Amino acid sequence: MPPAAASPPTNQPDPQPSRAGHLLSLVRKLIDYGKELVATVRQRVASDPIFARTGFGTTDIALILTRIARGLHRAQALEDRVTRCAALLDAGPRRARGQSKARPSAARPLTAPPDPRLAGLPTADQIAAEVRRRPIGAVIADICRDLGILPSHSLWRDVQKLIIEHGGSLVRLLSDLIDQAFSPDPRLRSPTDMRPPTPCFEALSGTGPPPPR
Repeated sequence: MPPAAASPPTNQPDPQPSRAGHLLSLVRKLIDYGKELVATVRQRVASDPIFARTGFGTTDIALILTRIARGLHRAQALEDRVTRCAALLDAGPRRARGQSKARPSAARPLTAPPDPRLAGLPTADQIAAEVRRRPIGAVIADICRDLGILPSHSLWRDVQKLIIEHGGSLVRLLSDLIDQAFSPDPRLRSPTDMRPPTPCFEALSGTGPPPPR
C-alpha cells in the first residue's frame, strides 16, 4: 500500500514582500489615508485646530484641501511608477540606484513657495513628470508634507525607512515639519487676548508718588 502523501505544512509565515511590493503597500495606504482625510478634514479642523496647525501650518480649509489633492496626485503617480518599474526595483539597491542616477536630477521639484498660503496645484501631467524624475524617497517625503503626515502617525515608521532607502532626506522633512508647526498663523489666535495689558509708561511718567490719604 503506497505511503500516504504528506499533508502540506500549515501556519507558515507569509513571505516578506519584495522591495516594490513594500513600496506599493505604503503608497496605497497613503492614498487611502488621503481620501479619508478629504472626507473628514473640515470636521477635524473645526474640532481640533492644533491638528491643522501642526500638520499643515494653516487652518485655511481651501488651502489644506488643495495640498491634499496634490498629495493624492503624487501618490497615484508614484503608484504607477512603482508598478511599471517593479522588476528594476526588485533587482536590488545597486541597480535601482544606478538607474536613478542616469535620470536628470538637476531640475527643481514642483514645490510650494515658502508661504504655505501661496501653494498652488500643478496639473496632473506636471505632477506625473515630477514624480518620474525625482528619487522615490523624495516623492514620499513630499506626499507626507501634502497629507500632513507627522512622526506620531501610524505610517511614520514605514515612511521614514523608505524615504532613507530610496534617496530622500528625512532630516529635511523633519526640519520642514518643525518650521511649519511653529510658523505664525493668525487664524489660530484666541479671540480673547489673555495677556495682561502693557502699562503706558508715558502716562505714568511725571506723576510722582500717590497723594497721602
